Amino acid sequence: MKDLFGIIYCLFDSLFGQNLADYLWGYDCNMQSFSNTNVFNRIGLLTLLLSFVIVFSYYYLINHPRFNRWWSWLVMLGVTGATGLFLGYGWTVADFHKGLMGDCLLYLRDANGEITSSLIRESDCWMFGVVNGILSIGFFILFSLAINIGGRLIPRLASRNCKYSPF
Repeated sequence: MKDLFGIIYCLFDSLFGQNLADYLWGYDCNMQSFSNTNVFNRIGLLTLLLSFVIVFSYYYLINHPRFNRWWSWLVMLGVTGATGLFLGYGWTVADFHKGLMGDCLLYLRDANGEITSSLIRESDCWMFGVVNGILSIGFFILFSLAINIGGRLIPRLASRNCKYSPF
């Protein structure tokens, strides 16, 4: 269960690359094992939390009659996706530029030790951000469904103005 976010993210690892996935799993080039912290869990939990905060804000804090339309819900869905995208990109590109990723994951070297190609690029960080944005949108939809279903089962939990938005 502790690797749940890693399993979910790795369904999409063909988009952002196996080497970046190995780094996020916690691969240590010196030890040649997965002995570092699993970063997937940190990013996944933060993405889950941010999606919940945005959903909660939409249904209970904003909760205005003008904002109970399907397009308002789509705006909040877009905000959630953009937040997830920039969170995933920002986290991985910061680690990339700080040199936290191991050399064995970043570069392919020849027999003389010269770099022949880069294995992780900034575009991989962008693609991880896209995957994180997709997951944050999925979390947003799940939380919206839970609030809508919960509000129908227990009416006092329902949002006053947005209880049927978008469903």
